[in-house]
Amino acid sequence: SGRMLLSSAYNVWGIVLKKFAVVTTIVLLVFSAALLVFLMPAHLQVRKVEPALPSVESLRGLLHLENTPARVSFVASSSQQTDSFVLGHSSVLVEWSNGDIVMIDAGMDETAAIEFGKLIQSVMGGGEPEVHGTIASLLGERIMQVKAVGFTHLHIDHTQGILNFCATRGEGVRLLQSSYQRDLHNFNTTEGAELVSESCLEPTRSEGSGLISFDQYPGLAMYPLGGHTPGSTLFAVADGDRLLLFSGDITNSKADLIEDRPKPLVYSYLMVPENTKRTALLRDWLGELDEHDDIEVVVSHDVDNMRAVLQAF
Repeated sequence: SGRMLLSSAYNVWGIVLKKFAVVTTIVLLVFSAALLVFLMPAHLQVRKVEPALPSVESLRGLLHLENTPARVSFVASSSQQTDSFVLGHSSVLVEWSNGDIVMIDAGMDETAAIEFGKLIQSVMGGGEPEVHGTIASLLGERIMQVKAVGFTHLHIDHTQGILNFCATRGEGVRLLQSSYQRDLHNFNTTEGAELVSESCLEPTRSEGSGLISFDQYPGLAMYPLGGHTPGSTLFAVADGDRLLLFSGDITNSKADLIEDRPKPLVYSYLMVPENTKRTALLRDWLGELDEHDDIEVVVSHDVDNMRAVLQAF
């Protein structure tokens, strides 16, 4: 009878485990389906943005214009040591001899930078975030020289600082933006897009998928990239006899670009829906451009790369 009871208990336990396995499988399938439904539109959207790459000659054409920028510098609103590099949130300042400045990316304010830094710690490891100030405080009185602003893309860590900037600077600043960046948004860029559209920045109509230049700012052009986000944008700047290419977040570090290292699949497929085929093409393209003596690719989040190439503002 004891054996019969034990056998009966095993049978009951086996039935429970089978039911648990069935329920768990159903839950996982439902979760996976919901995740797929949530992510699929963003993945399909970013895969539609694949404009033809500009030639080296068309990029180098910026070097032969008159009245090109007199100075290109950067300022980091925050920085953080990760396991592999110093990750920063920087703004690039392109200045002409008349004092006009075009700013690329706006970083974050102190509170947002600390919160974002904690997220980076949990995902990438590393040290505590160091906050250096808002873009407005770091620019000081020279903020009034900023006549236009562009963004490599509209993730919140590149756009949130525009709130403090506008509160200090006020109206009269142009927004340099491609139609892709203006019109195509997903769950990771909607918040940043709203911040920009509701800010003090005045939109400039910029259509097309080729190099977009501006008569008021000779030696500066932007090109829709795609890959990382639908609105990811390359900014090309003539800096004396060299061409600077600001590639945004196509890679997180310059080493990732040079060594052709993709981002983790969890990142590219779940956290930030990327067109991995496109980012692989862009890494190859940008890596080849960077091999030219007169061309330097600058990666947005790589503070050491910024310091090696640009002057501090």
